[in-house]
Order: sequence, then structure tokens, then C-alpha cells
Amino acid sequence: MISVCIPVFNHCVVPLVEAVRRQSEGLALEVETVCIDDHSDSGWLIRNEALEGMCTYVKLPENVGRARIRNLFLQHARGEYMIFLDNDSILPEGFLQRYAAMLEAKPCVVVGGRIYPPESDDRQHHLRYAYGTRAESRPAAEREKHPYQSFMTNNFMIRREVLEQIRFDERISLYGHEDTLFGYRLQQAGIAIDHIDNPVVNGEVETNADFLRKTIDGVHSLAAIYRFMEGDEDFVQSVRLLRAYRKLRLLRWPIRWVHLYTRVRSERSFLAGKSFSMTLFNFYKLGTFINTMHYENA
Repeated sequence: MISVCIPVFNHCVVPLVEAVRRQSEGLALEVETVCIDDHSDSGWLIRNEALEGMCTYVKLPENVGRARIRNLFLQHARGEYMIFLDNDSILPEGFLQRYAAMLEAKPCVVVGGRIYPPESDDRQHHLRYAYGTRAESRPAAEREKHPYQSFMTNNFMIRREVLEQIRFDERISLYGHEDTLFGYRLQQAGIAIDHIDNPVVNGEVETNADFLRKTIDGVHSLAAIYRFMEGDEDFVQSVRLLRAYRKLRLLRWPIRWVHLYTRVRSERSFLAGKSFSMTLFNFYKLGTFINTMHYENA
């Protein structure tokens, strides 16, 4: 059996569950769908009421976050293999079949990838689209060059016993980088990751403002992980932002000063959806990280 696991938060997932059901009808193995709602707003719970008769549907009484909710699926899913999908995913035809074809080889972890819908002329979503297409929409051949650093939680299949062994770290309470640490834990344990070209479409492209806020939250989350992982040099070297932070130790003060001086201007550019520079965006994240560590160590 395969369990399709969908963490839900403030999103209508009825179309996604219906798509899973349609694709599962042509498979020679049993497929179940499990949705766990992470304490969504009442309006979204109403929109998802149809899930009650379509799948295993669990509603949490409080928000537990992106790490803990994935571990909770072990209590509700029955499959030997578990496919995790973000709640805004759009499935291409043959999606489940391509994962099912991998089962004969008994893989431990398989990552399928993500792509984005064609960009519109709407500047209010340009930042997320530009970053996503350049940093996240990568074919399997490219992801396989750094298989653990390329692990993403939006679309992956994992053997149940592997997740029971290597769980998501529930100390991560903020948004972001739970996948970074999980990929590193898999590498530490010597558990192989296979990358295949089986991408979902990222259905919800956030506004510039929402993506910038999530980026800042992600930097803060990485700072928290860095603190409790301090002394693990292998982890530091596996994360580009942390490598830069360590390497540029003597330049942290001038980088922080430049970041503080240019932050408002950079944010205005990001929010306006103007031409995107990955170099500028990475510098913005580095400056935010340095500034975060400065205040926490003050």
C-alpha cells in the first residue's frame, strides 16, 4: 500500500484528493489518502468538509508546524511507502504510476521535484516565480549531483521504516529548513535518496510580500537550527548560507552595515516585482542571517 500524505493549512485540498483518487484507480496496488489539517481558519475547514467522506481526514486542535505534522502521519497512515505532497500541488498525468514503478527496487527515499506554471504579467507574484524557477525547478540529473542538499518536502516518497528511524526534528517551530535538516540526517545515516523526474506543479505562487515574509521566517528558522546544531561542522558545510556565514567571519560587520543601509531599498525592489537578481537576493538573506545572529548574541 502507498499512503499519500497531505499536510493541510488554509488551503482547499478537495481537488488534489480527487486527483489522487482518479490516478489510483489505474494502479495495481492499494492507495490511501491521508490529510491532516494543521488548525486552519474556520473558513478553510468549511471548504474542506467534503474530505470527510473521501479520505482519512484529521483536524488538529492546535497548530503544530511543518516538522511535527509530518511525523504525525505515522500515526494515521498505513502504507509501507508514504508520498508527501504540499497542499497546493497539481498532479500531472501518470504521477502516481511513476512513483509506483519505483517500488520494485525498494528505494528508501525518492524525490520527484517541482515546476511552476507559466509566468503571467502580474508583477505581484514575480519574486516567488523568479526564485522558484531558478533555484527549485531542477531536473533529476541536476539534483542528483547533491542528492541530500536537494531534498525537498513538497513531493517525495519515503519508506515508512525510514521515517520511523529519521523523523523530522520537532525543535523546528518556525517556517523553513525542516527539509534541510532532514536531508542532512538521511546523509548521516547513510540512507540513499533517489531523484526522478516526476514533478508536481507548484499551484499557489505566493505574492511578493508573502514570499519575502516566508524568506525572512526561513532565515530565522535556519538561525535557530544553527544554534542547536552548533559544533556540527558537516551540517554547516552542507548549507550554502551557513558556509558563507562562517567563511566571511571577518566581514560580518561590514556586510551587516551594508545590509542595514540597503535593506529598505532591496525590499522595495522585491515587493515591486522588478527584475530579479539571485546574487542580490542571496546577499539579502546573508545580511538578514548576520543581523539575526547579532541580535541573538547581543
